[in-house]
Amino acid sequence: MRILFIVIGNSRRSNYLNGNTIRYGGGGGSGTDTSSIIVAEQLAFFGHEVVFASEKLEPLLESRYAQRGDYFNSGSVVRGVQYCNMEFEGVHNLDFDILISSLWFSKYKELPVTVKKSIIYWCHMQWVYGVDEIVNYAKDNNLSLGIVNISEWEKKMTYNVISSMRDKFPSLKTTLIPNPIMDDIIEEVIASNPIRKPHKFIFHAAWARGGNVAVDAVRQLPYEDKEFHAFDYLLATHAHSDSFFNLHNGVDKKTLFTHLAESEYFIYPLYTPYKDVHKDTFSCVVAEAIALGVIPITYRLGALPENFDEYCQWLDFPSGVDPDKMQEEPLSKDEEGKFTITENILRKIDYLENNLEVKNNFRSRCTEDMLSKFSSSIIGQKWVNFISDLI
Repeated sequence: MRILFIVIGNSRRSNYLNGNTIRYGGGGGSGTDTSSIIVAEQLAFFGHEVVFASEKLEPLLESRYAQRGDYFNSGSVVRGVQYCNMEFEGVHNLDFDILISSLWFSKYKELPVTVKKSIIYWCHMQWVYGVDEIVNYAKDNNLSLGIVNISEWEKKMTYNVISSMRDKFPSLKTTLIPNPIMDDIIEEVIASNPIRKPHKFIFHAAWARGGNVAVDAVRQLPYEDKEFHAFDYLLATHAHSDSFFNLHNGVDKKTLFTHLAESEYFIYPLYTPYKDVHKDTFSCVVAEAIALGVIPITYRLGALPENFDEYCQWLDFPSGVDPDKMQEEPLSKDEEGKFTITENILRKIDYLENNLEVKNNFRSRCTEDMLSKFSSSIIGQKWVNFISDLI
């Protein structure tokens, strides 16, 4: 079958994304980018023809990358997947059996393609966009309709919306498939025998998900050898004069995973500049950290306890916060900045530094456990099974 992925929200990246650049070519991607590429590759591995359409980079970035010799060759095939822009340049066959979309894409009727069998909406967030557009596109083209949830928490947050979609489209089918991690690069990095550095801290999520709070906590630690490394696939600028602060911005998985394998802690405070508390619907960054032996220090929110309960070091909630109420909300505001506190982070790091058996026990099982749950082949097979059931 011919399968089309529509992946948006990626106009600011450190390189054009495909299966090679995201691994080795300086392409920093989000969890959605990464998961979509892995699943697309898996479906191609199982014999499907897969096209991956994404947004063009911002013109300034395209110009900058052209100066260094990087261009997007729309229509090129990488690791079995054909990559193109949203104009489908270089793609000669625009007939597809299945369309897979996600995030806030809703312009289905404007796509210059024909879809013959199914449309799948992949829920990467705790809300669904373009509900009427999805349902109408399925009805107008006589397609089956599927929803892929990525965690029980996300499924709970989107339950009412998906129920309303089923009212309009009774044959709608749903499934729960976690996001995959790039296990081939994880294993490659581990095989290189990296040396873990004491007091090396890492923040490889989008900076707006608590980067400022994380670096503020590290600033207060007494270790003379401390390092803090930040990676932001959104190419944001974070000016810091601290000697321990290292900004890398978007990097490929080989570079990022090597840094992870050298790090001890991933401080993930979840507080955004918009005065709300970020809640992951899956969290590829946490899965990647655990798989490479990094201890996440974060709050028991969103899908984190569901997926990583025994692998994270959970922070005490700030005074005055109702975590149970917050967990029931798709979006939680913190206008008072309660989640900017660092005392709880410092206490947790002090505890870990004085209880080495906790770290040793964690690292004795972390890689094997993550790969047994979220490897590309396991998740790929789940997608194959769902597609077979849907058509």
